[in-house]
Amino acid sequence: MVSVEEYVSYVRQFSDTVLRIAVNYCKELPDAEDMVQEVFLKLFETGTDFTDDEHVKRWLIRVTVNLCKNHLASAWHRRTQLVEFQKIESALEQPVDLYAADVSGIDEGSALFEAVASLPEKYRSVVHLYYYEDYSVKEIAQILQKKETTIQTRLMRARKKLEQQLKGAWQDE
Repeated sequence: MVSVEEYVSYVRQFSDTVLRIAVNYCKELPDAEDMVQEVFLKLFETGTDFTDDEHVKRWLIRVTVNLCKNHLASAWHRRTQLVEFQKIESALEQPVDLYAADVSGIDEGSALFEAVASLPEKYRSVVHLYYYEDYSVKEIAQILQKKETTIQTRLMRARKKLEQQLKGAWQDE
């Protein structure tokens, strides 16, 4: 059982990591914040004896991934996404002044972020853990419970997809 002092320490230490992973999966900040609350509630309620901080971090990542996948697969989420899609569709039917848009603020960082965010979930999660969380292929395989070769393949394919997406943005330089 996690003591209150340990719990507060873990929340301070890992809440940013858990939030980034949740945003990576959910793509919506309110949903991601809900996932963070659920993850840390599970941490408080767990009876797991953790060996060290790295063990806690891996446990939190695994629980975050599972909760986010469950949330995205839920009937409630699918229904709310349909309603949101219908709102967007009706907004797109309105005429838009293309000249009013300011495109001068686009930079490489946002282009890269958008490209990573547009990847399919299986590639996006591997890229996030590898590049943003600094996990090795072996560690990612353990966290996601996949084979190392699967993780390597997903990283390679994600890099190819990112290269194709960003090719046009960086050729203009």
